[in-house]
Amino acid sequence: HPLQVAWREIDVPQCGFCQSGQIMQAATLLAKNSTPTDAEIDTAMNGHICRCGTYPRIRAAIKAAAEATR
Repeated sequence: HPLQVAWREIDVPQCGFCQSGQIMQAATLLAKNSTPTDAEIDTAMNGHICRCGTYPRIRAAIKAAAEATR
């Protein structure tokens, strides 16, 4: 899946604790909106807390996956 590929290429996870929820929420977002803006990504991912603070990499991976599916 493009999202998994982007997650690995951008090296999103640090500890991995939150990653399953992050990936599932990101997949749901991309299924509903194939070209999300930064604000839409932030809103969609708002309920998932990443203690490692990888939010910029999460956003980058979602954008990369969206681009890969175009």
